Amino acid sequence: PRCVTHPTKFPVKMAALVTLCVAAAAMQGGARVAPLRGVRSHVTASAMGGHGAASKEPAVGFVQTEMRKAAMKLHTREQAPKEGEQKSQTPMKQWAPTRAGYMQFLVDSQVVYGAMEEIVSARPELSLLRSTGLERTTPLKLDIALLISEGCEAATPTAIATDYASMLKTLPTPAFVCHFYNYYFAHTAGGRMIGKQLSDALLEGRVLDFYKWDGDVKELLGAARKHIDDMAEAWTPEQRSECVEQTAASFKGAGSLMASLR
Repeated sequence: PRCVTHPTKFPVKMAALVTLCVAAAAMQGGARVAPLRGVRSHVTASAMGGHGAASKEPAVGFVQTEMRKAAMKLHTREQAPKEGEQKSQTPMKQWAPTRAGYMQFLVDSQVVYGAMEEIVSARPELSLLRSTGLERTTPLKLDIALLISEGCEAATPTAIATDYASMLKTLPTPAFVCHFYNYYFAHTAGGRMIGKQLSDALLEGRVLDFYKWDGDVKELLGAARKHIDDMAEAWTPEQRSECVEQTAASFKGAGSLMASLR
């Protein structure tokens, strides 16, 4: 399939999912991105890139306790019925993404993932987060090249992506770790659901390498989460707070890149 500029209308369920993902991420900046009029969404917090629904198992570790608590506070009751604290958003129109917009999203994502990989590679204290299997720059490079070969026009990274990537490089390590985990987790959860719908609607069902991992992605993410828990054990209370306090900014950063999918 070729890249075209005309929009593809998405089913209500898909539009609600994308809307909820951006709404949760945008709250820190005061943006209001709302679910569709008359739609009752059944999308869970974990599908949106949150830290999952409450488990019957006791929560252990820094990620599943302190980081998760901060993340769930940014969700609405619609997104997380038991733990959401934000007010529901007002209705908006249905989404109609284009292939050109999808290309822009992939290019912007490559910039941010590239920055994260550079930071992890450059900081000795982040050595445990190297080669986790979650890295996305190589799959994105392949996907972008493939789409260009099929007629999609190459996109230039937006200021939103480059500014976010630059900001990440200025953060102290505990603060960066919050962005790292939330960004990668979002892609393995709600990001995959959105990618499936985009592939079905825009690419005749073909799944891009961006949404493929070597191995069980849940296990890969679980291992990365354990590494973060181990690092956090050596942090001071101030450093742990420094990490948690970046939660809203990390949601905003991830959600801002999805603007091209509207």
